[in-house]
Amino acid sequence: MVPACLRSVLYVPGSNPRALGKIPTLSADAFILDLEDAVAPEAKVAARGRIRDALEAGLGRGRTIAVRIN
Repeated sequence: MVPACLRSVLYVPGSNPRALGKIPTLSADAFILDLEDAVAPEAKVAARGRIRDALEAGLGRGRTIAVRIN
């Protein structure tokens, strides 16, 4: 369920493992895991796998998470 009011939403490039790893420490209301403009074309396949693995491992559990796909 998406909260009625999202005050802050951060885009996180799916190709950046360091940025993905910071999500649990950040206080944004929601995160958009980006596979579009923030990811170089040659890095998109690896980024998809990285995001999938992170979500399966529970990244953002209890937070609002969206994935911007290409």
